[in-house]
Amino acid sequence: MSSSAQASNTAQFVDRRKSQLRNHSSNHGWKIFLLIISAVLFLGYFITSSQRLYKPGDNIGYNMGLVGGLMLLSLLLYPLRKRVRLFRNLGILPAWFKWHMILGILAPTLILFHTTFHIGSINAAMALFSMLLVSGSGVFGRFFYTKIHNGLYGRQSTMNEMLSEMTRTDSTKATLSFVPEILNTLEKFRGKVDKLTKGKKLGLLNFATIGIQSKWLSYRLSKSLHKTMYAIARDKGWTSSQLKQLHVMYEENRQQIDNFIDAVRDVAQFHTYERLFSWWHIFHIPLVYLLIFSGIYHVISVHMY
Repeated sequence: MSSSAQASNTAQFVDRRKSQLRNHSSNHGWKIFLLIISAVLFLGYFITSSQRLYKPGDNIGYNMGLVGGLMLLSLLLYPLRKRVRLFRNLGILPAWFKWHMILGILAPTLILFHTTFHIGSINAAMALFSMLLVSGSGVFGRFFYTKIHNGLYGRQSTMNEMLSEMTRTDSTKATLSFVPEILNTLEKFRGKVDKLTKGKKLGLLNFATIGIQSKWLSYRLSKSLHKTMYAIARDKGWTSSQLKQLHVMYEENRQQIDNFIDAVRDVAQFHTYERLFSWWHIFHIPLVYLLIFSGIYHVISVHMY
């Protein structure tokens, strides 16, 4: 391989690696955010459920409910930003989506603190359960969203982009030519998944097993690659500095294997996730309307009685 080709392959690897790190960082940040919220709710239950600090109807509790309700209303701005022409030039859509997700968790958290984790009436129960259903549905929707989009807040991935990533194997074959058994295993995995996809045999069982198989295959081939590369290094008597370079080469090769496996899996599962996302949307929208009506009824009832 020429030096220019190697430089091109290295640049492509670096670009893909940076993109993966950004996506991993976003997902990692989201998990930490959910973990913190879960811890706050857990502690809040024991601190506020006794109603010694405040009650839902006093100044503290009332204002918590007011701010939480305003946060819930602000969630409607995101669909307006997407669909109403007047709002299309107000900020970038990924940023709107990000805050839509954050407020969709913070608002229910604040309202749970407003209730002191108690249900006072039937209309309050309806509003609370509607809110929790919408919030939980939003978390599931976010998961499906990431499966059909590039990155957490990026644009929708197309099948062509995934196929392009999957078939980008020239550099893989060049750098993994010393382990033909790994290349053969990758090709067999791709052929097996293609057969299931083209034969429309990707039922729920195959959908689940492809994900498991891809994880197991990635682990197994990484172990095999590590064993082969370090065996060659030992046979050649590489120095410690050469072994450091070998580790970098191993990580690059391992990442290429993971990229290939992930691309094959994503192509196979894409349409299923797309269907799940559309079904989620059908389920989510009525819940939003239910939340709006139950929330309005709850507010009117509280102020009237």
